[in-house]
Amino acid sequence: MEKLTERLLLREFTEQDVDAVAGFRRDPRYLEYYYRSPYTREECARFVDKCIAWSKESPRCKFQLAITDRSNGVLLGDCGVRTENIESRRGDIGYELSPVYWGQGFASEAVRVILQVGFEDLDLDEIEARCVVANKRSVRLLHRLGFEETERISPGPGRGEFADRILPERCVFLLRRDKWIERTHVF
Repeated sequence: MEKLTERLLLREFTEQDVDAVAGFRRDPRYLEYYYRSPYTREECARFVDKCIAWSKESPRCKFQLAITDRSNGVLLGDCGVRTENIESRRGDIGYELSPVYWGQGFASEAVRVILQVGFEDLDLDEIEARCVVANKRSVRLLHRLGFEETERISPGPGRGEFADRILPERCVFLLRRDKWIERTHVF
C-alpha cells in the first residue's frame, strides 16, 4: 500500500528502514514519553519485520506504514491503524516521528491518511488512540483531528511489552466514523 499527501509518501516498510527507525528511537527527545532505555537495533529490526509480515497478511487488518518525505525519500517516522480481525468494527492508531521533524505538521498529515485507511479500507466504526498526558503535542493533535478524550489511566505498572516499567498517566481518545465523516466531508 502507498498513500500520497502533498509532502509525504506513506509506504510499506522494507528491511532497509531499520537503521532510520533505530536512529530516531534512540533520540532522548523521542524516549521522553516512552520511559525506557534506547531501543536496540535488534528491537527495531523486529518491529520492521513485524510491519513487513503484516503487509503480507490476507485479509489484512493491520497497517503500519513508513512516513517518508515525498521529495527525497527520507524516513520521518511511521503510523498505523490496527484491528484484531477483519470483522472488528473498532481499531486503534499509533504514530511516531523522529524529533527532527516535530512541529512541522507531518504527524497531522500522516494521521489523517491513516484514519482514512481505518474508516474506508478497514470499514471501522471507531478508532482509539492513547498517549501520555505529558505529551502535549500528541494530545493537541488528537483533539485537532476530532478525537474525544474518553478515559484517563493513572500511573502504574505496564503490561505485555511494557511490563518492565511504570507507565505515566495516559489519555484514551476515541474518534467515531460519523464525526470523522462530518469533519472531512464539509460541503
